[in-house]
Amino acid sequence: MTTKTITIDMEAYKRLKAVKKDNNESFSQTIKRVVKEPMDLKAFKKKLKNYSFSPEAVRAIKQHIKQRSIKCG
Repeated sequence: MTTKTITIDMEAYKRLKAVKKDNNESFSQTIKRVVKEPMDLKAFKKKLKNYSFSPEAVRAIKQHIKQRSIKCG
């Protein structure tokens, strides 16, 4: 297994250590558990083509996206 050394500040270290499950979980395992892999948007869109959504569902999805963008913006 290849490894990479990183530098993090003490606040980041304390947060990471706080979410470790126990002494048996490595920091690498903790990071993989907490930081999810990015979504493959192209694959997701391809899967969506197999489904049809009602107009109500489309409106609900758009509203949810709008609300999230307001919170993040």
